[in-house]
Amino acid sequence: MTPSKTNDILAIDRTRMASERTLQAWVRTALSMIAFGFTLYKFLQVMQAQSTVPVLRPQAPRNVD
Repeated sequence: MTPSKTNDILAIDRTRMASERTLQAWVRTALSMIAFGFTLYKFLQVMQAQSTVPVLRPQAPRNVD
């Protein structure tokens, strides 16, 4: 194998690994955001259940057009 061919093969491998790292970062970020959303939802649900003040319009965010 010539040195230039070896460099080309290694460059292709580096590019592939870089794209895989980028995809992993996107997936990790998306999963973190989903988990944070569920956590926030459950926290607010518990806070609403423990609240002594009644909620006037519980469906208000869904009705915004």
